[in-house]
Amino acid sequence: MVESVIEEASDAVPNQHIKPLDQRGTIVDSNEKKPSNSGEEHLSDTSTLDRELITTKQKDIVTDQMTAYERRRSGWLEYFLGDIYVEDDPRDMTDRRRNLIIFIVALGGISGPLASMIYMPGLLAVARDLNTSVSAVNGSVSAYVIFMGVAPLIWASISDQYGRKRMYFFSNLLGLVASIICAISTNIGMLIVFRALQSCGANAGLTLGAGVIADTIPVSMRGKAYGVFYIGPLVGPVIGPTVGGFLCQYLGWQSTFYLQAILSGLLLIMTTVLLPETLRKVKPEDKSLGKNSQPGVLQNIIRDFKPMFLMLRDWSVINVTAYHTVIFGCLYFMNPTITSTFNKLYGYNEWQVGLCYLPLGFGFMIGSVISGKHSDTALNRAKSKRQIPEMRLMAAMPAFFFIPAGYLIYAWTTEKGVGVYAPLIGLFVYALGQMWAFTPTSVYLVDSKPGSSATAVGIANAARSIAGAITAIFSTSAVESVGPGILFTILAAVNILNASFIVLTYYFGEKWRIDFETNVLHRVPDGKIMTTEDDIEASIGKKGSHIESSIARTEEQQQQHKDNLYLARITSKHSAA
Repeated sequence: MVESVIEEASDAVPNQHIKPLDQRGTIVDSNEKKPSNSGEEHLSDTSTLDRELITTKQKDIVTDQMTAYERRRSGWLEYFLGDIYVEDDPRDMTDRRRNLIIFIVALGGISGPLASMIYMPGLLAVARDLNTSVSAVNGSVSAYVIFMGVAPLIWASISDQYGRKRMYFFSNLLGLVASIICAISTNIGMLIVFRALQSCGANAGLTLGAGVIADTIPVSMRGKAYGVFYIGPLVGPVIGPTVGGFLCQYLGWQSTFYLQAILSGLLLIMTTVLLPETLRKVKPEDKSLGKNSQPGVLQNIIRDFKPMFLMLRDWSVINVTAYHTVIFGCLYFMNPTITSTFNKLYGYNEWQVGLCYLPLGFGFMIGSVISGKHSDTALNRAKSKRQIPEMRLMAAMPAFFFIPAGYLIYAWTTEKGVGVYAPLIGLFVYALGQMWAFTPTSVYLVDSKPGSSATAVGIANAARSIAGAITAIFSTSAVESVGPGILFTILAAVNILNASFIVLTYYFGEKWRIDFETNVLHRVPDGKIMTTEDDIEASIGKKGSHIESSIARTEEQQQQHKDNLYLARITSKHSAA
């Protein structure tokens, strides 16, 4: 600062010389003759140089200490929140580290489905403690279900921009706080609001975990990794009501939320400390240019949702989505009322009611495996013929019988008060039918929409979640008004008529797809089931030959597209869970 003042003074008075100060602060005249002793002059100059060097070294030491501190602080921050710009290969890790990552994301995948069902046996206790009706408590079920379908889509968009690890951190923190507030809720409105927020946090792992596996696991090992990961969505509905029933019976319904808070806290610690950031992006060189070229979160969400509205012009997608929506809407007439039905009819307490959900969960698990194999078998039978995606819809035919049969068995055995084994058989039969309906039709969306399969499945998931949320609100009042026999007989008839959506798609789906791709997407489809390589070629662009497009597309982009397609196929197969 003194030097700047001297420079300003020198500029202001150019004809005058600013006399420097000596070590004691005395003005030194530059015209004054200096001693002629050359030795003393040399010693004085050397001392001044040493002092400057010492001062410079001290400043460098302080600067190095501050830089080291900032580097350590930045390093810890990047470690805990992740750095997507690290220049390394997230797939280059030991098997032990890779297995640890799979375990962590699988544990995160179980959180959402577990939280959705662990709460069911305590619905009557919640209504009693909060001095409200069971129908009002079903509103908390609706709030959870609707965000279970919508929130994962938003988390996926944000994670593609900022990384997986940060989204794990914020979602688990949200789930932890929301679960605790749900446990201490004093009124039903408070419970509904924070139950919705809990759903947003708990269900993020379904999307984020699949992304982490795609980032870190090679294609040759990914099947096993996804098999472990999807244990959560399958096992959660099975063990959730059983665990929740015991907790509600002996520790109160609040304990189910404290358990979920503990699980969220455990996941928060594990993902923060043990899970690395797996997303890799190229860091823009110019920050101002990067801000203009890199889309923001809102732009990413709009970009991801825009193709969904465009795809609603495809009648094959509309029909399959309507089929899923009707099934899921009917399910949530039954699912929330199981607790009250078995409590009134058989006098069961919370933990006994929790056990009654086991046939439903085991039916989902067994049906998922059998229907998936049946779906592949139905398609392979057409090997000698021209293969088209609609061939897979033949595998959904068992659902046309199992779903109505399950409803009718459950309806009249509960209406007449038959032994408890009878309605449990009805629940199991229904669960088999639901998986036979969802699995082949979901894979059909993947096969028929190469390059856009995740969007098509996302439409069906979001629509059916909204339908389930709406019907759950009126489920209890509907059962009490007309009785289980009449209500579920009506639902059985509705599901028989619902099969017409799949029949129409089977016969006219190919024509609808061709019309959509020709008139909306402005491209000529070839009408066959596309392999991964075909899918890459079809999704490159609307113009130009396949050869030119393949040259323009890099090998890394092709591999990434293969990974995304594989992820979409696996996700669609297990979306019903």
